[in-house]
Amino acid sequence: MFRSRTPALAALCAPAVTLAVTLAMAAAVPPAEAAPARPDPIAGFTEENAKWQRQYEKLLSAVPSAKEARALDAELASEPGLTTTTGDRHRVERIVARLKSYGLEPEIKTYYAYLSMPKRVTVEMTAPDHRTLPVKEKQQPWQKHFDQVIPGHNGMSPSGDVRGEVVYANYGRPEDFALLAKSGVSVKGKIVLARYGQVFRGIKPREAARHGAKGVLIYSDPADDGFTRGKVYPDGPWRAADGIQRGSIAQIQLAAGDPQTPGWPAVKGARRIDPSEAPMLEGLVPTTPISYGAAEPLLRALKGTEVPKEWQGGLPFRYRFGPGGTKVHLDLENEFSVRPLWDVTVRIPGSERPDQEVILGAHHDAWTYGSVDNLSGAENVLQIGRALGSLLKQGWRPKRTVVLATWDGEEYGLFGSTEYAEQRERDLRNAVAYVNMDGAGGSQFGASATPALDRFVVDAAKEVGWPGTSGTLYEAWKAQNKGATPISRIGGGSDFQAFFQRFGVPAMDLGSSTPGSSGNYHCACDDHYWTSHFGDPEFEYHAAMSRLVGIATLRLANADVVALGYRPYAEETARYLADFTAEQRKRLGSVVVDVSRSIAQAKAWQRAAEALQERADEALREGDTTAFRRLNDKIMQTERDLLTSAGLPGRPWYRHQIYAPGIDTGYATQRLPALYDALFVDEDPDTAEEYEARLRASLRAATRTLTP
Repeated sequence: MFRSRTPALAALCAPAVTLAVTLAMAAAVPPAEAAPARPDPIAGFTEENAKWQRQYEKLLSAVPSAKEARALDAELASEPGLTTTTGDRHRVERIVARLKSYGLEPEIKTYYAYLSMPKRVTVEMTAPDHRTLPVKEKQQPWQKHFDQVIPGHNGMSPSGDVRGEVVYANYGRPEDFALLAKSGVSVKGKIVLARYGQVFRGIKPREAARHGAKGVLIYSDPADDGFTRGKVYPDGPWRAADGIQRGSIAQIQLAAGDPQTPGWPAVKGARRIDPSEAPMLEGLVPTTPISYGAAEPLLRALKGTEVPKEWQGGLPFRYRFGPGGTKVHLDLENEFSVRPLWDVTVRIPGSERPDQEVILGAHHDAWTYGSVDNLSGAENVLQIGRALGSLLKQGWRPKRTVVLATWDGEEYGLFGSTEYAEQRERDLRNAVAYVNMDGAGGSQFGASATPALDRFVVDAAKEVGWPGTSGTLYEAWKAQNKGATPISRIGGGSDFQAFFQRFGVPAMDLGSSTPGSSGNYHCACDDHYWTSHFGDPEFEYHAAMSRLVGIATLRLANADVVALGYRPYAEETARYLADFTAEQRKRLGSVVVDVSRSIAQAKAWQRAAEALQERADEALREGDTTAFRRLNDKIMQTERDLLTSAGLPGRPWYRHQIYAPGIDTGYATQRLPALYDALFVDEDPDTAEEYEARLRASLRAATRTLTP
């Protein structure tokens, strides 16, 4: 039994001696860094193979260290890493050198993306008095290569030279513009001032443009992440008055990746659509971010009606809607071009199923230095690579292929991961799962996943000791959430999107943050100083996250039967459909689109999933390797059954019928997106009924897949 699961170890000349020596070394790791001993079985493994798997997990857990995490961050965050720039290329070279030093064979994959770079950014207050507002933070003594830090920039914003009165629009959500209209305040021909938060930043200029605004300024209000929350950088973790949150406004709720190649890889010589035809660039006006220090005089001088209580920010005066009092001149020259970006990947072939892949990824690009976002994730990929390299030197091989990746261009619109996925569409049919990290170095753990991986995430959390406690991550997670272990559903905003929402690869996003992390988001303060003083001073949480994600990757790669559970998924889907019916009654007064047949099909899917789990449990008890292959094929297909080749209405790049980014939120998850978009956004019952039929067909396919 052992040889059939782990032939490489069985082939070693002296496996018992090698393993015994290495386990003794692992046992010598200080208790705070070692994984807790767990005699329980592991879901998806036979009893015998679970014993061996725990040995591998112990070996892996001994490698990541806080010392190594600190060294990686000091090195990689020493220079800004904006995608496609010289600093980004230097970062890629450092990552490659590290991976090679671990005995791995990294490959640089080059793609070509259409993106913007700021050439001129000028923001002037022209009334009631004149002042030129700052567009970049002041340099701190420890910050090197500060000339490479770009001024405040909203990636993919059109250029423009506009002047106008200012209107304050709170968070710039659709409901905020609706309240302005209800209050008799028009933004037509005006410049909108909106604060960051609540929705994806790209929604704000989209809504402003729809209501006739000339331009948009977005600022971080101190009520959300500044001085009202605590001490500000460099004395504390919260955003200082000069801190600017950069970020792309590409319409990622419509598509992801290079805007000119939606649905196919942006390789050299690829066919490109005209930017005017790119869904990601639709309906925008000149937009730039500013600090709350720069926003203060604009808000203070505004006339008009006082805003309602929920619109009031943290600056020490009453906010008003405007217009009147404040005028602004916004002059942006953003240079658009196709530029090369660089993914770094490592492929560790599987010993039994090299065609099946477990992909672990985190982006390495950043708006500035990127210590938290997202070198914390990329550095954990490197720590896991170091651990796997150590195991490989001892003769270990994963059962399935493991792919490690650090992606480029995430910040502009998930460029590197999307182009990689689109280039490897055929290969992804055999991908077991995609594991993502985007911010993974703090005390507060969080996870999002397909429902099929909920139990898997909880089980993995039980294996890792959590810094600052005497117990496991699982126990700390519960303590932080009043006894619950909340797992969100995948929406938008990180590199899982193409894998999960276009190609149906089961995915999870595992991360951790520190109170105050929002204060350094996308500003020049996201540097090694911030992390080493406020985020994770001992770098223990970085190491713990490396252990967690390393164990998760090993389990996916070595499981006899992949631990994807579809019974709770089906149950949850039936609940979403019932909620959709209730929402129709609430909004429309009656049920316009009947989903009772889909509810019945979801329940049939649930019964099929329960029966398959029973067969899997029996096969694991009996060690039936022939059954393992059949079961894995079914389990891996099921998430893909939930896709529709037609794509979602109005945004065909997205294919997943259960989850997508909200059309009016960008980040937040929209459940049953085709039904909600068609009926409640587009007010098109015929299209909603068409997609109800598509969904029912997908649920029927998922049921058939899991049926013997």
